[in-house]
Amino acid sequence: MANRNELAAYTSSLVNMSEYAELQERLKLYQVFQKLYEHHRGLLDEILDLENSSSTSVGMTSAYVQGFMSDEQGYLVTNLMQGKTQALMQPQQTWVIGRDPRRSFISIQDIRLSRCHAAIRYVPHQGFYLIDLGSRNHSFVNGELVRQVLLRDGDQVRLGSVAFTFFLCQSTKTLEPLPAEVVTRLAHHQAAAQATASEVGIAVQVVSEQAEDVEEDSIPTLDLYHETSGFLRLGDSE
Repeated sequence: MANRNELAAYTSSLVNMSEYAELQERLKLYQVFQKLYEHHRGLLDEILDLENSSSTSVGMTSAYVQGFMSDEQGYLVTNLMQGKTQALMQPQQTWVIGRDPRRSFISIQDIRLSRCHAAIRYVPHQGFYLIDLGSRNHSFVNGELVRQVLLRDGDQVRLGSVAFTFFLCQSTKTLEPLPAEVVTRLAHHQAAAQATASEVGIAVQVVSEQAEDVEEDSIPTLDLYHETSGFLRLGDSE
């Protein structure tokens, strides 16, 4: 019959074998993940970025870059810089995106963004191209690693940790004049709004004048002709 020491040793060996088997399983999973990362780095980075940003992106304004093209001229409208929408025109029609404000027209402080990460360049009669400038963390469009690609409307772009949607405006349409009925309604609405603003202004002025009158009437004066117990008392002004 086995004694207590033998049972303890046997139990310990089983525990060690179980831990060793678990360690082997974890090692296999790590090796599988490493192989996936080597062959599909862009896709896994995209998944990890979405996972990390999912808790903070709710309620935030979606980042975007919109390209406007008209024959020989193109320009961008974007909210990437401090979240403010700005129209950007550039003589060479090339907009550099990166961390360095001296060399990047669209400067963003992101640790995964290179100093000069990528550029968006407009080529007349073709469109806007995204060009990677040898960045460390690469450029991706719709999850695919790119060096240079013609951007299309709705493309999802990621540079480092900076992700945005690219929109493309290719044409301008001139609309018909407003119907007379709509013009009349707008005129009535504007006249009513101006009348209301005028009435409010008059009311505020009247209240202000009344307040000034009350303040002047309520200012006490010193009565120098009456004394009580050696102290000057306040008297009513005439």
